[in-house]
Amino acid sequence: MRSFRFLPVAALLVVLTTCALVYSSCKNKCGSTTCQNGGTCDNNVCICPVGYSGNSCQTGWADASIGTYTCVRSACTPAVAGINSWQSSVTKDATNGGYTIDISNFNNSNTTVVATVDTAAANGSQAIRISGTGGTGTDASGSLTITNGVTTIALHFTTYTGGIAGSSCEMTMRKE
Repeated sequence: MRSFRFLPVAALLVVLTTCALVYSSCKNKCGSTTCQNGGTCDNNVCICPVGYSGNSCQTGWADASIGTYTCVRSACTPAVAGINSWQSSVTKDATNGGYTIDISNFNNSNTTVVATVDTAAANGSQAIRISGTGGTGTDASGSLTITNGVTTIALHFTTYTGGIAGSSCEMTMRKE
């Protein structure tokens, strides 16, 4: 007889637990999507962290830039001798996959540089920045644009050797 007294209490606990789970799963749902990459939901809209965009934060700002490029150095001051066309690969950098990329064979130098994609603009244009460290390496700024399905990275950069500025160059990279 005593074991039947706890049956209504147990049933009530099961019903309350089920209601709480259903309520919390509905409350955390962001419309019909689930926010990705650390996005949070506010009024059924995913609020994306820096580096991501899209209705469910599924797209990293750097995603459009990933691929193989044909590079052309259009002008350097002072002039730089050598090949004026080469290939580079752009991949996601492991440290900040949403907005950081690695550009291999930068400036036909067999060197990989890390670039930051600053923003995701609705018009398909994004700012790109490369910062050398301690006056060595490469400092660059420019843009990534997508026009008629063609992705282009245009950079203005200065090279440094031993802390001394070398050439000031313009470079255009077109995704194959």
